[in-house]
Amino acid sequence: MMKIYFLLILIFLNGLVINTYCQSKSELEKRRGNILKEINETEELLNTTKKNKNESLERLNLLDKKISLRNSIIENLVLENNEVDKRLIEIENTTSNLNADVTAIKKEYGKMIYLAYLNRKQNNQFMFILSSKDINQAYKRIIYIKQYASNRKRQIEIIKGVQNELNVQMSILERTRKEKANLIVVQKNENVKFQNEIEEKKDFVQKLKSKEKDLIKRLNEKNRTAEKLQKEIDAVIKAEIKKRTESVKTTNKSVIKVEEVVDRNLSNNFRENKGRLPWPTESGIISNYFGDHPHPVYKGVVLRNNGIDISTKEGSEVRCIFEGEVKAVFGILGSNNFIIIRHGNYLTVYQNLIDVKVKTGDHVKTRQVIGKVFTDIDTKSSILHLEILEEKKRLDPEIWLAKK
Repeated sequence: MMKIYFLLILIFLNGLVINTYCQSKSELEKRRGNILKEINETEELLNTTKKNKNESLERLNLLDKKISLRNSIIENLVLENNEVDKRLIEIENTTSNLNADVTAIKKEYGKMIYLAYLNRKQNNQFMFILSSKDINQAYKRIIYIKQYASNRKRQIEIIKGVQNELNVQMSILERTRKEKANLIVVQKNENVKFQNEIEEKKDFVQKLKSKEKDLIKRLNEKNRTAEKLQKEIDAVIKAEIKKRTESVKTTNKSVIKVEEVVDRNLSNNFRENKGRLPWPTESGIISNYFGDHPHPVYKGVVLRNNGIDISTKEGSEVRCIFEGEVKAVFGILGSNNFIIIRHGNYLTVYQNLIDVKVKTGDHVKTRQVIGKVFTDIDTKSSILHLEILEEKKRLDPEIWLAKK
């Protein structure tokens, strides 16, 4: 009886393991699907830039992005393979235990049948009852005979149940082995693609090195634009501080308190939505990340990005990522339009826009269209630059945006 209980517990625990495995497998497959989707988006953008005869850092950034995503796919496949390996070991252990249990139960049942055979004389059970000393013993013997018959029937059912479970596990084992084989093939293919993309990047870097003057010129232009943008942001922040200081001197205190409450609520709402803010474009991928990065071509040169760059499709609309007030709309020569929007103590900056839909002083809602991304005629690239600041402190926009 203890063996039967143990067997039932084993089957129950195996069911829990299957559920956990299926959940992990589903999560990993979903992650792989999302990465593949990003790779497809990146390849579409790369195909667009192929129409450009001139090599550019924008295209190199996309190649880097695709290589990074491909590496993530491979890492994800390694995790998937590990999960399958663990599952295979669990199934093999379960089938081994079930085989041993079926053998043991059949052996016990065989003994029971053999004993029944030895005591098969006609009217044996009837005589067993009649030979009782008293009515109580006769009653107990009747109960015993019924329990004996019931136990035989129960053991038959248990054997069938365990055998069925064993068949199920053998079927799962076969499917899991096929799944493992398929994953190995997929991983090999991804490794080949990864190596090809590495070689493609090396060739492209060599082409870029042959155009050093043009690259340095573009880098200097980008640095000058970043400096001008920072001056404009500082000017907006300074103007806001001055405006509030003057308001304190000339405005009713109760009005000031109302404004402070509104700003505080807006700031809190913005902060509470960290990691859930909508993307400023309907489609696109982050092709250049926040912070300092080594130049992809020239050693010793560091590139600084005060926000993130989102590569997207030509004609893509730009949407405000949170409700707020437009504090500045301006253009910088050679870099199209900038829009700065205040959300309480937070600012969002959108760079490289055309067809602007808002003006200074406008109150905008979350996901409201504020313009379109400019498409460079030479590079065929459409890149939106996005920054997020808490007053003067720069923040990484990627960790504020929702996961795609």
